[in-house]
Amino acid sequence: MKTLDECSSDEALSFIHLYFATVDVLIEALEKYNRLAIESTTSSGRSQYRALALETERDLELLKNQRRAFLSNDKAINPPSKETVEASKLLAANLAKIVAKDAKANAIIALATQALDAFNKVLSA
Repeated sequence: MKTLDECSSDEALSFIHLYFATVDVLIEALEKYNRLAIESTTSSGRSQYRALALETERDLELLKNQRRAFLSNDKAINPPSKETVEASKLLAANLAKIVAKDAKANAIIALATQALDAFNKVLSA
């Protein structure tokens, strides 16, 4: 585990790239959840997608908190590998291709979860 001051410039940059790739995934997921909520024909469907949108907004705020803590040397990380960063960028690209339809909701959730899991791995010992 390394703080910002202990990371090389490449390690710190990898973390920032991972952060922004994860944010891209979550913003894309949030947009899709909001569209699904609007287009849902049932109140339970609208409620389900609104809850997913709220959860995603919470995750975005937590990500921002983790980035700020790292940048102020209050949080140590395991610097992500280039492969982890590239995989997260690919998740963002794949999610952007998914059309927001009820049948695709599980795929949206799965890709967002994978991105968060990859980001959270750099935060744990």
